[in-house]
Amino acid sequence: MKKIVFSASLFICFTPFSLPVFADEEMDALLSMSLEELTQVEITGSTLTPESIDSVPSAVTVFTYQQLKRMGLDSLDELMNIVPGFQSYRSTRSSINYAISSRGRRIANAGSEILLLMDGQRLNDPRTGGSFLLTSKLPLMQIERVEFIRGPGSAVYGSNAMLGVVNIITRSNVNETGVAVGSFDRRQGYLQASRKTENFSLDLFAYLDQDKGDKYLLQDTFSPNMLETEDPRELANFNLKLKWNNTQVNIQHNQASAENFYEQNNISNGFNQRETEISFIALKQGFSWLSVNSFVQASYSVSRFFTAGQLTSAAVAALLSGGAGNEPLFLKADFNNYSESRLQWHNDWAIRSDSRLQFGAELRYIDAPETLGGSNYDLADLASGNIPIGYYGDIRNITPIQAESTRNISGVYLQYQQALFETTQLTLGLRYDDFSGIGSELSPRFALVQTLNQHHSLKLLYGEAFRAPTENELNLLNNPVLLGNPNLKPETVKTWDFIWLGQWSHTTFSLGYFENHFDDSIVRGDIGGGTIQFMNAEQGPSKGFEFEASHEFNQRWLVRASYTHFTEMPETSLDEADLFYSFMLNYQRSQWNANIIASYFDQRITMTGGSSNVPLALDGYWQTYAKLSYHFTDELQTFVQLKNMLDEDYQTPTASAKLNEGAPNRGREVLWGVIWSF
Repeated sequence: MKKIVFSASLFICFTPFSLPVFADEEMDALLSMSLEELTQVEITGSTLTPESIDSVPSAVTVFTYQQLKRMGLDSLDELMNIVPGFQSYRSTRSSINYAISSRGRRIANAGSEILLLMDGQRLNDPRTGGSFLLTSKLPLMQIERVEFIRGPGSAVYGSNAMLGVVNIITRSNVNETGVAVGSFDRRQGYLQASRKTENFSLDLFAYLDQDKGDKYLLQDTFSPNMLETEDPRELANFNLKLKWNNTQVNIQHNQASAENFYEQNNISNGFNQRETEISFIALKQGFSWLSVNSFVQASYSVSRFFTAGQLTSAAVAALLSGGAGNEPLFLKADFNNYSESRLQWHNDWAIRSDSRLQFGAELRYIDAPETLGGSNYDLADLASGNIPIGYYGDIRNITPIQAESTRNISGVYLQYQQALFETTQLTLGLRYDDFSGIGSELSPRFALVQTLNQHHSLKLLYGEAFRAPTENELNLLNNPVLLGNPNLKPETVKTWDFIWLGQWSHTTFSLGYFENHFDDSIVRGDIGGGTIQFMNAEQGPSKGFEFEASHEFNQRWLVRASYTHFTEMPETSLDEADLFYSFMLNYQRSQWNANIIASYFDQRITMTGGSSNVPLALDGYWQTYAKLSYHFTDELQTFVQLKNMLDEDYQTPTASAKLNEGAPNRGREVLWGVIWSF
């Protein structure tokens, strides 16, 4: 690694003298985007219509590619940690599983309360409803704009948009390729290519990223010994967009794999494995009639989740099987071909210059096939307490662990936007959703945006949202640890927001207060015998303050800060920090750009001691990132990037109370790369 850093330093120091460069003012114009321009970036995820940051009827943080490319961040989960209200951290379910939350409330690692959209298409897993179970390491270099919308979005999107929406718009009309090498034998490469004619455009994105992982010395989960392990991973993404006049086709594929480390909260080197995939194809046809702009979109997505891990030691397995087996109990599960078909009809009617009406309908169909678990012991015996359990000798896929199911979902929605006065904007929305076998929900929305003067505005927001139980929450079975519950009801939330915004040519800020009140929350409850089951329960509210600000000192220097403090959180949210904040400093001059990010998360609580549920306080920690970029020409640039710059040894909450320490995180990482535009 020292050779990599030294080579990068020589490359940066000496290459500028051998290549032509722009004049300072030309390069400044190429690289800079003023803070005032950034505040005028369109936001479409809140209302399905273009809004500015001061007019959008939501609590929103938005980033553009111009900002993202300067940061020492690689993926969406890392970016989330500098957004007010959002948290993301590694858990012990897998080295590539990052628990995410919005406003201090999370029921599991899947993030099913947050809707993830890419170019208008859902990326939530059809099986778990999770937004980050399959896509947590989504690369930022693919993103043209990303909107983090805090609060309910069910009045527009239905289920999953309960506590937030992450709306991604991918890059277009770009020809660019890059390669990078770094710590842990990391290798990264990507290609962004585009072709455009008068009526036709094609955009292609391909990305590969792999490394051999950091090394850890951890407590063995099956003995009192210490054990060395590592967290290698491979990531791949592909996107193809075709557009001809008003017709669009979009194909997206994401996949990831990991080995060793923790898998389902246990360490088993050589056996632990995780593979995830999600793909979709979408066809969108736009058309207009008089003052109504409409589109019809049909899409199909399919997902795969494979896990392989060790559940017991050899001694415990021998005891459970009455001595029939003398090897550990292993499990393999391949949740494959879970699919969702979706059809949407949307209309935007410009009634008058001061009023608009959006309306539409959506049909979804989820197909969840039966999944068989593979094990060298009888999982059904184990789950039912039928001791001694059967022993097969080899791994056999014969035990159902998730029942087959299908789900028909229909929704209709209506949204009205009216300028009451020159300085007052009203938004009213209502959506009705029906889930076969589960029930129906009505999601209203009210928003009032008042411009006080040229620099200040206020937002008063109210919304109700819901999340229907997912297929795995309903239909998991023959699982000795976690069971589904076919009698689950949808969980709901009522949310109030009050936001004060200030904007000047070189300074912006937003200060907001929110309250979430939950009903019929879906939680994991202990039903005895070491088994947990999904169930509905009453849960306390979440309340808090969110703040962010940016200031441009001059054309060179920009500072950004965010701050979140939860004054009240649900009792099940101990593993979420109630206080966190971040700072970013950016310096840009001619061909150079330097960026530093520091984010702090206060103490979290994780449970240990197995069924005793002994709380363990995990110390607060800093995450630090840095990136130095140099443009040789407008086509060629190089960069050096650091993560965990201070090499801090910190732990994050586990996903199981049987562990007696938090989840470890990677040490300092260095990445050096070159980007060529063509």
